Amino acid sequence: MDLKSLKDIPASFALAKRSLLFCLVVSTTVTIGSLTWAFFTTQSIRNTAYVLTKDGQAAFMQGVNISEIDSYRKPEIINHIKMFHTAFWEIDEFNYTRNIDKALYLAGSSGKQLFKTLQANGHFAKISTENLKQKIVIDSIKVNDKVSPYQGTFYGKLRVLRTDQKTESVNKIKAKFVLHNVSRTEKNPHGLLIENYHLDSRPIETK
Repeated sequence: MDLKSLKDIPASFALAKRSLLFCLVVSTTVTIGSLTWAFFTTQSIRNTAYVLTKDGQAAFMQGVNISEIDSYRKPEIINHIKMFHTAFWEIDEFNYTRNIDKALYLAGSSGKQLFKTLQANGHFAKISTENLKQKIVIDSIKVNDKVSPYQGTFYGKLRVLRTDQKTESVNKIKAKFVLHNVSRTEKNPHGLLIENYHLDSRPIETK
């Protein structure tokens, strides 16, 4: 081995050292960049989804963060109120048990008390024995979602028809209540519970 070869050993070692350091920097940069890209991509995907429409088409849906839910709560409150009143009042002799069971998952103790009062007054027995059919007409719904619990007022008409005759009676309905946030379930998809339900019903016409 000549002297020149011995002199080249430290230089080769320094070159190898610089090469390893360069590779380490590049691999670290690539790793951090990949992790950053994956994080922001995941965050974006978490807030988006596709839903299947009734026509079988995939529709894009933009999600919201948990902290933003209250900003979008009012449409859910209104839909919850519609669901309750439709299920509770739009009944006939065949479906009233099933519909009222559905409605009572959307209301608390005052809803159950309303059911017991109507049951004690023979309201549901009359529907069954006289072949009556009820239809609810929603005039308007007012909601104050700036307070807790939320406050709601329902305005509508209850049409009672006799299925074997062409007779109809109409009652004007006004109901005031509050809505509490509760856990969402399959039977209570909006996570709301109607309480303090006060009903004012007056006949307005007879046909």
